[in-house]
Amino acid sequence: MEHKIEETFKEKVKAFEKCNFLIAVSGGVDSMVLANLFLKNNLSFSVAHCNFKLRSKESDLDQDFVKKWSFKHKIHYHSNEFNTVEFCKKNKMGIQEGARKLRYDWFDDLLSKFNFDILVTAHHLDDQIETYLINSSRGSGINGLLGISSSSKKIFRPFLNILKIDIINYAQKNSIEYREDSSNSSENYHRNMIRNSVIPTFKEFDDNVMLKFKTTINNLQSTKIFVDEIIKETKIQLFQNNSDSIKVNIEKLVEKRPLDFYVHNLFHEFGFNFKEVIKIFNSDSGKVILSNTHSMTKLKGDLIIKKND
Repeated sequence: MEHKIEETFKEKVKAFEKCNFLIAVSGGVDSMVLANLFLKNNLSFSVAHCNFKLRSKESDLDQDFVKKWSFKHKIHYHSNEFNTVEFCKKNKMGIQEGARKLRYDWFDDLLSKFNFDILVTAHHLDDQIETYLINSSRGSGINGLLGISSSSKKIFRPFLNILKIDIINYAQKNSIEYREDSSNSSENYHRNMIRNSVIPTFKEFDDNVMLKFKTTINNLQSTKIFVDEIIKETKIQLFQNNSDSIKVNIEKLVEKRPLDFYVHNLFHEFGFNFKEVIKIFNSDSGKVILSNTHSMTKLKGDLIIKKND
């Protein structure tokens, strides 16, 4: 009888099985189980490993471990070493934010250079719930509460409905070797505090709390689909598309309730802050606000949106 992780993996990968995959492999249990499942199912893939130089010799040992595994199984291997601390100081980013930018920029380069069809990461249900809790504490909207997407045009995450403990159990049952990341036990990062302190406290009161969080996220995903349909219909009603601009009637727009919600969802794709958009409603004709990509001008009773030159 197949393990449930194998069943879930085969079901998720079915739509992508003819693709040429690039797998992000850190050497930890999640990505090593993922890589071994790709190997076991004879899928076409290469490995990409990031060495962020954050844990001295430990980072180098992780890199060597992934390299040896790849060579042993005759899997094409890519690696990159980053001066993460210097990059984050220069760009005024936190370590986790900077590391994320470094790795995904490099992954994008690999996808383009070697014509991979899709990037695969080993994010799992615990990661999803951690993201939900972090974004909840930041006052996030529905997109943030949804956490990590299971797939997009470039990224595939087949483990998002699988608990970390199940991945660990699978690795032990199948004698899959992996490296422990000592930084996962540190309380220096917001995510680690959620992982090591907040979630265990929830589990003390309810053994099934992780699956209940999963249900909440699934409900939010259904809500997001509904909201997207409403916004799509509203754009059809209110947005008049011209050759080089979009015209929106202010009088019709302000009838929508709740107005803040509608304005945010209608105009965030153009880079506008909803509060600035609402302010322009009562401004003089000719008032202009700018985003990084577009301009919005009030002309009498309309908003005119144009792409920046």
